[in-house]
Amino acid sequence: GGGGGGGAASLVRDLSESDLSSLGAEPHVLAFGDVDGLEALAEATYGQVVVGRAPAALAAKYGGKEAPAVAMLPFGAAEKAAKKAVPFAADAAGLDAAKKGALASLPDSLVDKLGQGSPDMFFSAALTQTAAKAACLLFSDKAEVPPIFRSLSMAFEGQMQFGFAPPAMMAQFNIDRAPALLVLWNENEGKDEQDAQAGMKLTGARFMPQVHGKFSYGNIAAFVASVVEQRLQMLGAHAGGAKPAGGEGEGGRGKAAGAGKDVGPPPELSAANFEAECTQRGGLCAVALLDGGPDNGNKEAQLAVLAKLRRRGAGGPLSYSWLDATCHTDFVAAFGLGETDLPTMLVLSPGKARWARSVGAFDAETLAAFGNGVAAGRRATESIDAVPALQEVDCASVARGADAVAEDDALGDEIMAEILEEERREREAREAEAAAAAAAELKRATS
Repeated sequence: GGGGGGGAASLVRDLSESDLSSLGAEPHVLAFGDVDGLEALAEATYGQVVVGRAPAALAAKYGGKEAPAVAMLPFGAAEKAAKKAVPFAADAAGLDAAKKGALASLPDSLVDKLGQGSPDMFFSAALTQTAAKAACLLFSDKAEVPPIFRSLSMAFEGQMQFGFAPPAMMAQFNIDRAPALLVLWNENEGKDEQDAQAGMKLTGARFMPQVHGKFSYGNIAAFVASVVEQRLQMLGAHAGGAKPAGGEGEGGRGKAAGAGKDVGPPPELSAANFEAECTQRGGLCAVALLDGGPDNGNKEAQLAVLAKLRRRGAGGPLSYSWLDATCHTDFVAAFGLGETDLPTMLVLSPGKARWARSVGAFDAETLAAFGNGVAAGRRATESIDAVPALQEVDCASVARGADAVAEDDALGDEIMAEILEEERREREAREAEAAAAAAAELKRATS
Protein backbone atom coordinates (compact mmCIF):
# COMPACT_ATOMS: atom_id res chain seq x y z
CA GLY A 1 0.00 0.00 0.00
CA GLY A 2 0.97 3.68 0.48
CA GLY A 3 2.91 4.34 3.64
CA GLY A 4 5.34 6.51 1.72
CA GLY A 5 8.01 3.99 0.83
CA GLY A 6 7.70 0.85 2.85
CA GLY A 7 10.84 -0.87 1.54
CA ALA A 8 12.54 -3.22 4.00
CA ALA A 9 15.38 -0.73 4.45
CA SER A 10 12.93 1.84 5.73
CA LEU A 11 13.39 3.90 8.91
CA VAL A 12 9.66 3.41 9.50
CA ARG A 13 9.12 0.60 11.99
CA ASP A 14 6.41 -2.02 11.61
CA LEU A 15 4.91 -2.29 15.08
CA SER A 16 2.77 -5.22 16.18
CA GLU A 17 0.20 -5.02 18.99
CA SER A 18 2.75 -6.51 21.42
CA ASP A 19 5.40 -3.96 20.29
CA LEU A 20 2.94 -1.20 21.17
CA SER A 21 2.66 -2.54 24.70
CA SER A 22 6.43 -2.25 25.31
CA LEU A 23 7.46 1.02 23.69
CA GLY A 24 10.49 3.03 24.78
CA ALA A 25 10.21 6.49 26.30
CA GLU A 26 10.90 8.43 23.09
CA PRO A 27 8.04 10.21 21.28
CA HIS A 28 6.22 8.22 18.58
CA VAL A 29 4.13 9.06 15.53
CA LEU A 30 1.96 6.06 14.67
CA ALA A 31 0.12 5.47 11.40
CA PHE A 32 -2.84 3.09 11.34
CA GLY A 33 -3.70 1.86 7.86
CA ASP A 34 -2.52 3.48 4.63
CA VAL A 35 -0.82 6.84 5.32
CA ASP A 36 1.50 8.57 2.86
CA GLY A 37 4.62 10.54 3.80
CA LEU A 38 5.89 8.34 6.64
CA GLU A 39 9.28 7.77 5.03
CA ALA A 40 10.01 11.50 4.74
CA LEU A 41 8.81 12.05 8.31
CA ALA A 42 11.05 9.27 9.66
CA GLU A 43 14.03 10.73 7.83
CA ALA A 44 13.34 14.27 9.08
CA THR A 45 12.97 13.16 12.71
CA TYR A 46 15.63 10.39 12.73
CA GLY A 47 17.07 9.91 16.23
CA GLN A 48 14.37 12.07 17.81
CA VAL A 49 10.99 10.47 17.08
CA VAL A 50 10.06 6.86 16.31
CA VAL A 51 7.77 6.68 13.27
CA GLY A 52 5.83 3.44 13.04
CA ARG A 53 3.08 1.62 11.17
CA ALA A 54 0.61 -0.04 13.51
CA PRO A 55 -2.26 -2.47 12.83
CA ALA A 56 -5.25 -0.61 11.34
CA ALA A 57 -7.60 -2.40 13.75
CA LEU A 58 -6.01 -0.54 16.69
CA ALA A 59 -6.76 2.96 15.32
CA ALA A 60 -9.74 3.47 17.63
CA LYS A 61 -7.78 2.47 20.72
CA TYR A 62 -5.19 5.19 20.01
CA GLY A 63 -7.41 8.14 19.21
CA GLY A 64 -10.95 7.13 18.48
CA LYS A 65 -10.96 7.31 14.68
CA GLU A 66 -11.02 4.43 12.22
CA ALA A 67 -8.08 3.82 9.87
CA PRO A 68 -6.43 5.49 8.12
CA ALA A 69 -5.47 7.50 11.20
CA VAL A 70 -2.44 9.06 12.84
CA ALA A 71 -1.64 9.27 16.56
CA MET A 72 1.19 11.00 18.40
CA LEU A 73 2.60 9.65 21.66
CA PRO A 74 4.49 12.33 23.58
CA PHE A 75 7.85 11.63 25.24
CA GLY A 76 7.48 9.32 28.26
CA ALA A 77 4.00 8.06 27.27
CA ALA A 78 5.33 4.46 26.98
CA GLU A 79 3.22 2.50 29.52
CA LYS A 80 0.08 4.64 29.14
CA ALA A 81 0.50 5.00 25.37
CA ALA A 82 -3.17 4.47 24.43
CA LYS A 83 -4.39 6.96 27.07
CA LYS A 84 -1.86 9.63 26.19
CA ALA A 85 -2.18 9.28 22.41
CA VAL A 86 -3.16 12.47 20.57
CA PRO A 87 -5.11 11.87 17.32
CA PHE A 88 -4.33 13.67 14.05
CA ALA A 89 -5.71 13.58 10.51
CA ALA A 90 -4.07 11.03 8.19
CA ASP A 91 -2.89 13.66 5.70
CA ALA A 92 0.19 15.88 5.18
CA ALA A 93 -1.10 18.60 7.55
CA GLY A 94 -1.94 16.01 10.21
CA LEU A 95 1.47 14.37 9.96
CA ASP A 96 3.17 17.76 10.19
CA ALA A 97 1.18 18.67 13.31
CA ALA A 98 1.93 15.24 14.85
CA LYS A 99 5.65 15.77 14.10
CA LYS A 100 5.64 19.20 15.77
CA GLY A 101 3.86 17.81 18.84
CA ALA A 102 6.22 14.85 19.13
CA LEU A 103 9.35 17.02 18.85
CA ALA A 104 7.97 19.60 21.30
CA SER A 105 7.45 16.84 23.88
CA LEU A 106 11.19 16.04 24.08
CA PRO A 107 12.46 17.30 27.45
CA ASP A 108 15.26 19.88 27.62
CA SER A 109 16.09 19.16 31.26
CA LEU A 110 19.56 17.82 30.39
CA VAL A 111 20.56 21.03 28.58
CA ASP A 112 21.94 23.99 30.56
CA LYS A 113 20.67 27.31 29.26
CA LEU A 114 23.64 29.66 29.39
CA GLY A 115 23.72 33.42 29.16
CA GLN A 116 22.50 34.33 32.62
CA GLY A 117 25.68 35.02 34.54
CA SER A 118 29.03 33.31 34.01
CA PRO A 119 29.36 29.88 32.36
CA ASP A 120 32.08 28.89 34.87
CA MET A 121 29.80 26.62 36.89
CA PHE A 122 28.70 24.86 33.71
CA PHE A 123 32.28 24.27 32.54
CA SER A 124 33.45 23.20 35.96
CA ALA A 125 30.79 20.43 36.06
CA ALA A 126 31.26 19.49 32.39
CA LEU A 127 35.05 19.16 32.57
CA THR A 128 35.16 17.21 35.82
CA GLN A 129 31.94 15.22 36.20
CA THR A 130 31.30 13.66 32.80
CA ALA A 131 32.87 10.55 31.26
CA ALA A 132 34.53 12.46 28.39
CA LYS A 133 35.26 15.51 30.62
CA ALA A 134 33.86 17.68 27.86
CA ALA A 135 31.12 20.19 27.09
CA CYS A 136 28.98 20.38 23.97
CA LEU A 137 27.75 23.90 23.19
CA LEU A 138 25.09 24.89 20.68
CA PHE A 139 25.14 28.58 19.75
CA SER A 140 21.71 29.57 18.46
CA ASP A 141 19.53 32.61 17.97
CA LYS A 142 16.42 30.54 18.76
CA ALA A 143 14.61 31.05 22.07
CA GLU A 144 13.95 27.34 22.62
CA VAL A 145 16.42 24.44 22.69
CA PRO A 146 16.00 22.67 19.29
CA PRO A 147 14.69 19.06 19.43
CA ILE A 148 17.89 17.67 17.84
CA PHE A 149 19.94 19.05 20.73
CA ARG A 150 17.48 17.73 23.33
CA SER A 151 17.69 14.24 21.81
CA LEU A 152 21.47 14.49 21.70
CA SER A 153 21.63 15.43 25.39
CA MET A 154 19.63 12.31 26.27
CA ALA A 155 21.55 9.98 23.96
CA PHE A 156 24.90 11.09 25.45
CA GLU A 157 23.75 11.72 29.00
CA GLY A 158 26.67 11.38 31.40
CA GLN A 159 29.15 11.36 28.53
CA MET A 160 29.40 15.15 28.26
CA GLN A 161 27.47 18.20 29.47
CA PHE A 162 25.20 20.06 27.03
CA GLY A 163 24.86 23.85 26.98
CA PHE A 164 22.60 26.12 24.93
CA ALA A 165 24.32 29.45 24.30
CA PRO A 166 22.80 32.74 23.05
CA PRO A 167 24.36 34.85 20.25
CA ALA A 168 25.76 37.22 22.91
CA MET A 169 28.31 34.50 23.86
CA MET A 170 29.53 33.84 20.29
CA ALA A 171 32.39 36.38 20.24
CA GLN A 172 33.88 34.83 23.39
CA PHE A 173 34.36 31.53 21.48
CA ASN A 174 35.29 33.03 18.07
CA ILE A 175 31.99 31.94 16.54
CA ASP A 176 30.95 34.06 13.59
CA ARG A 177 27.47 32.74 12.86
CA ALA A 178 24.68 30.64 14.37
CA PRO A 179 23.83 27.83 14.49
CA ALA A 180 27.23 26.49 15.53
CA LEU A 181 28.11 23.41 17.55
CA LEU A 182 31.35 23.08 19.52
CA VAL A 183 32.73 20.37 21.79
CA LEU A 184 35.25 21.74 24.31
CA TRP A 185 37.62 20.17 26.83
CA ASN A 186 40.57 21.15 29.00
CA GLU A 187 43.83 20.67 27.12
CA ASN A 188 45.71 20.34 30.42
CA GLU A 189 43.48 17.52 31.67
CA GLY A 190 45.51 14.52 32.79
CA LYS A 191 48.75 16.49 33.11
CA ASP A 192 50.41 17.19 36.45
CA GLU A 193 47.74 18.07 39.05
CA GLN A 194 49.07 21.61 39.68
CA ASP A 195 49.40 22.39 35.97
CA ALA A 196 45.85 21.25 35.43
CA GLN A 197 44.58 23.50 38.24
CA ALA A 198 46.71 26.47 37.27
CA GLY A 199 45.88 26.48 33.59
CA MET A 200 42.47 25.40 32.40
CA LYS A 201 43.02 25.77 28.69
CA LEU A 202 39.92 25.15 26.61
CA THR A 203 40.38 23.48 23.27
CA GLY A 204 37.91 21.66 21.10
CA ALA A 205 36.33 20.53 17.86
CA ARG A 206 33.65 22.25 15.82
CA PHE A 207 30.94 20.56 13.77
CA MET A 208 31.62 21.72 10.19
CA PRO A 209 28.79 20.99 7.71
CA GLN A 210 31.31 21.05 4.80
CA VAL A 211 33.16 18.17 6.46
CA HIS A 212 30.57 16.40 8.60
CA GLY A 213 27.47 16.82 6.46
CA LYS A 214 24.32 18.85 6.99
CA PHE A 215 23.05 19.78 10.47
CA SER A 216 21.05 16.58 11.09
CA TYR A 217 20.72 14.35 14.13
CA GLY A 218 22.58 11.44 12.48
CA ASN A 219 25.55 13.58 11.42
CA ILE A 220 25.82 15.45 14.73
CA ALA A 221 25.46 12.24 16.77
CA ALA A 222 28.22 10.58 14.71
CA PHE A 223 30.44 13.64 15.27
CA VAL A 224 29.79 13.71 19.04
CA ALA A 225 30.29 9.91 19.29
CA SER A 226 33.68 10.19 17.60
CA VAL A 227 34.76 13.00 19.96
CA VAL A 228 33.58 11.00 22.99
CA GLU A 229 35.54 7.98 21.75
CA GLN A 230 38.72 10.04 21.25
CA ARG A 231 38.32 11.65 24.67
CA LEU A 232 37.84 8.31 26.42
CA GLN A 233 40.94 6.97 24.70
CA MET A 234 42.90 10.06 25.76
CA LEU A 235 41.67 9.66 29.32
CA GLY A 236 42.48 5.94 29.31
CA ALA A 237 38.86 5.11 29.99
CA HIS A 238 38.17 3.58 26.59
CA ALA A 239 37.01 0.34 28.16
CA GLY A 240 34.26 2.28 29.94
CA GLY A 241 32.50 2.59 26.62
CA ALA A 242 30.99 5.61 24.93
CA LYS A 243 27.25 5.42 24.75
CA PRO A 244 26.48 6.31 21.15
CA ALA A 245 23.26 7.70 19.78
CA GLY A 246 20.30 6.27 21.67
CA GLY A 247 22.61 4.97 24.38
CA GLU A 248 21.97 4.34 28.03
CA GLY A 249 23.44 7.34 29.82
CA GLU A 250 25.08 7.15 33.20
CA GLY A 251 22.03 8.65 34.92
CA GLY A 252 19.85 5.68 34.10
CA ARG A 253 16.63 7.68 33.76
CA GLY A 254 14.41 5.62 31.44
CA LYS A 255 14.93 7.85 28.45
CA ALA A 256 15.98 7.91 24.83
CA ALA A 257 15.66 5.06 22.41
CA GLY A 258 14.44 2.34 24.76
CA ALA A 259 17.81 2.54 26.49
CA GLY A 260 18.56 -0.09 29.08
CA LYS A 261 15.29 -1.94 28.42
CA ASP A 262 15.65 -5.70 28.69
CA VAL A 263 15.44 -6.74 25.06
CA GLY A 264 16.72 -10.30 25.55
CA PRO A 265 19.82 -11.85 23.96
CA PRO A 266 20.62 -11.19 20.30
CA PRO A 267 19.02 -13.91 18.15
CA GLU A 268 21.15 -16.39 16.21
CA LEU A 269 20.13 -16.29 12.54
CA SER A 270 19.01 -19.44 10.74
CA ALA A 271 17.03 -20.29 7.61
CA ALA A 272 13.91 -20.37 9.83
CA ASN A 273 14.15 -16.87 11.34
CA PHE A 274 16.25 -14.92 8.81
CA GLU A 275 13.28 -13.18 7.20
CA ALA A 276 11.61 -12.26 10.50
CA GLU A 277 14.83 -11.04 12.14
CA CYS A 278 16.36 -9.33 9.10
CA THR A 279 14.79 -9.02 5.65
CA GLN A 280 11.19 -8.35 6.76
CA ARG A 281 12.01 -6.34 9.86
CA GLY A 282 12.45 -2.89 8.32
CA GLY A 283 15.46 -0.69 8.93
CA LEU A 284 18.94 -2.17 8.82
CA CYS A 285 20.15 -5.51 10.13
CA ALA A 286 23.47 -5.53 11.92
CA VAL A 287 24.72 -9.12 11.77
CA ALA A 288 27.75 -10.17 13.79
CA LEU A 289 29.64 -12.91 11.95
CA LEU A 290 31.14 -15.19 14.61
CA ASP A 291 32.85 -18.55 14.72
CA GLY A 292 30.05 -20.51 16.36
CA GLY A 293 32.15 -23.66 16.72
CA PRO A 294 32.94 -25.30 20.08
CA ASP A 295 36.62 -24.29 19.83
CA ASN A 296 35.95 -20.54 19.83
CA GLY A 297 36.76 -19.56 23.43
CA ASN A 298 35.83 -15.90 22.77
CA LYS A 299 32.27 -16.56 21.64
CA GLU A 300 30.61 -15.62 24.96
CA ALA A 301 32.56 -12.34 25.18
CA GLN A 302 31.66 -11.53 21.56
CA LEU A 303 27.97 -12.24 22.23
CA ALA A 304 28.16 -10.01 25.34
CA VAL A 305 29.41 -7.13 23.14
CA LEU A 306 26.46 -7.74 20.81
CA ALA A 307 23.97 -7.91 23.69
CA LYS A 308 25.24 -4.51 24.91
CA LEU A 309 24.74 -3.00 21.44
CA ARG A 310 21.26 -4.52 21.17
CA ARG A 311 20.27 -3.12 24.59
CA ARG A 312 21.59 0.35 23.79
CA GLY A 313 20.13 0.45 20.31
CA ALA A 314 16.62 -0.76 21.22
CA GLY A 315 14.16 1.34 19.23
CA GLY A 316 16.81 2.56 16.78
CA PRO A 317 17.15 1.78 13.07
CA LEU A 318 19.52 -1.19 13.58
CA SER A 319 18.35 -4.67 14.60
CA TYR A 320 21.19 -6.77 16.00
CA SER A 321 21.63 -10.52 15.51
CA TRP A 322 24.47 -12.99 14.92
CA LEU A 323 25.34 -15.74 12.48
CA ASP A 324 27.48 -18.82 12.92
CA ALA A 325 29.81 -17.89 10.05
CA THR A 326 31.91 -21.06 10.08
CA CYS A 327 28.67 -23.01 9.54
CA HIS A 328 26.94 -20.75 6.97
CA THR A 329 30.03 -20.37 4.78
CA ASP A 330 28.09 -19.80 1.52
CA PHE A 331 26.30 -16.78 2.96
CA VAL A 332 29.57 -15.27 4.23
CA ALA A 333 31.35 -16.01 0.94
CA ALA A 334 28.68 -14.02 -0.95
CA PHE A 335 30.23 -10.92 0.67
CA GLY A 336 33.76 -12.00 -0.19
CA LEU A 337 34.50 -12.94 3.43
CA GLY A 338 35.91 -16.06 5.04
CA GLU A 339 37.00 -17.52 8.36
CA THR A 340 40.09 -15.29 8.61
CA ASP A 341 37.83 -12.18 8.66
CA LEU A 342 36.02 -13.25 11.86
CA PRO A 343 34.74 -11.81 14.10
CA THR A 344 33.25 -8.94 12.14
CA MET A 345 29.92 -7.24 11.55
CA LEU A 346 27.85 -6.67 8.42
CA VAL A 347 25.17 -4.01 8.23
CA LEU A 348 22.64 -5.01 5.58
CA SER A 349 19.93 -2.94 3.94
CA PRO A 350 17.79 -5.74 2.44
CA GLY A 351 15.41 -3.33 0.69
CA LYS A 352 18.15 -1.39 -1.06
CA ALA A 353 20.40 -4.48 -1.48
CA ARG A 354 23.37 -2.65 0.00
CA TRP A 355 25.85 -3.67 2.71
CA ALA A 356 28.88 -2.53 4.64
CA ARG A 357 31.39 -4.36 6.78
CA SER A 358 33.02 -3.09 9.97
CA VAL A 359 36.79 -2.86 10.10
CA GLY A 360 38.75 -2.68 13.35
CA ALA A 361 38.23 -3.93 16.88
CA PHE A 362 35.21 -6.06 17.73
CA ASP A 363 34.10 -3.94 20.68
CA ALA A 364 30.92 -2.04 21.50
CA GLU A 365 32.39 1.39 20.78
CA THR A 366 33.89 0.58 17.35
CA LEU A 367 30.80 -1.34 16.23
CA ALA A 368 28.35 1.30 17.52
CA ALA A 369 30.23 4.09 15.72
CA PHE A 370 30.24 1.94 12.56
CA GLY A 371 26.52 1.04 12.77
CA ASN A 372 25.48 4.63 13.53
CA GLY A 373 27.68 5.83 10.66
CA VAL A 374 25.94 3.49 8.20
CA ALA A 375 22.49 4.45 9.53
CA ALA A 376 23.32 8.15 9.21
CA GLY A 377 24.58 7.66 5.65
CA ARG A 378 28.15 8.60 6.62
CA ARG A 379 29.71 5.21 5.86
CA ALA A 380 30.07 4.00 2.29
CA THR A 381 28.05 0.90 1.41
CA GLU A 382 28.42 -1.60 -1.43
CA SER A 383 25.70 -3.03 -3.61
CA ILE A 384 24.85 -6.71 -3.92
CA ASP A 385 22.48 -8.32 -6.46
CA ALA A 386 20.32 -9.62 -3.61
CA VAL A 387 20.85 -10.45 0.03
CA PRO A 388 21.66 -14.19 -0.09
CA ALA A 389 19.24 -16.57 1.60
CA LEU A 390 20.39 -18.69 4.53
CA GLN A 391 20.44 -22.42 3.78
CA GLU A 392 19.09 -24.98 6.22
CA VAL A 393 22.21 -26.42 7.82
CA ASP A 394 22.63 -28.54 10.93
CA CYS A 395 25.46 -26.49 12.43
CA ALA A 396 26.11 -29.09 15.15
CA SER A 397 27.33 -31.59 12.57
CA VAL A 398 29.40 -29.21 10.41
CA ALA A 399 33.13 -29.88 10.38
CA ARG A 400 35.16 -26.74 11.10
CA GLY A 401 38.75 -25.58 11.22
CA ALA A 402 41.27 -28.42 10.99
CA ASP A 403 38.43 -30.99 10.77
CA ALA A 404 36.98 -29.22 7.75
CA VAL A 405 40.42 -29.15 6.11
CA ALA A 406 40.94 -32.85 6.91
CA GLU A 407 37.49 -33.58 5.52
CA ASP A 408 38.30 -31.50 2.45
CA ASP A 409 41.51 -33.49 2.01
CA ALA A 410 39.62 -36.77 2.32
CA LEU A 411 37.06 -35.50 -0.17
CA GLY A 412 39.87 -34.33 -2.43
CA ASP A 413 41.52 -37.76 -2.27
CA GLU A 414 38.21 -39.41 -3.11
CA ILE A 415 37.63 -37.15 -6.13
CA MET A 416 41.21 -37.63 -7.30
CA ALA A 417 40.85 -41.42 -7.02
CA GLU A 418 37.66 -41.25 -9.14
CA ILE A 419 39.40 -39.13 -11.79
CA LEU A 420 42.36 -41.53 -11.94
CA GLU A 421 40.03 -44.52 -12.15
CA GLU A 422 38.09 -42.93 -15.01
CA GLU A 423 41.32 -42.08 -16.83
CA ARG A 424 42.50 -45.69 -16.38
CA ARG A 425 39.24 -47.05 -17.85
CA GLU A 426 39.45 -44.66 -20.80
CA ARG A 427 43.10 -45.58 -21.42
CA GLU A 428 42.30 -49.30 -21.31
CA ALA A 429 39.38 -48.80 -23.69
CA ARG A 430 41.61 -46.82 -26.06
CA GLU A 431 44.34 -49.51 -25.84
CA ALA A 432 41.80 -52.29 -26.47
CA GLU A 433 40.45 -50.33 -29.45
CA ALA A 434 43.95 -49.78 -30.81
CA ALA A 435 44.82 -53.49 -30.32
CA ALA A 436 41.63 -54.55 -32.14
CA ALA A 437 42.39 -52.12 -34.99
CA ALA A 438 45.98 -53.42 -35.21
CA ALA A 439 44.75 -57.05 -35.24
CA ALA A 440 42.26 -56.24 -38.04
CA GLU A 441 44.99 -54.45 -39.97
CA LEU A 442 47.33 -57.44 -39.58
CA LYS A 443 44.59 -59.84 -40.65
CA ARG A 444 43.95 -57.78 -43.80
CA ALA A 445 47.66 -57.54 -44.62
CA THR A 446 48.25 -61.27 -44.35
CA SER A 447 45.08 -62.48 -46.05
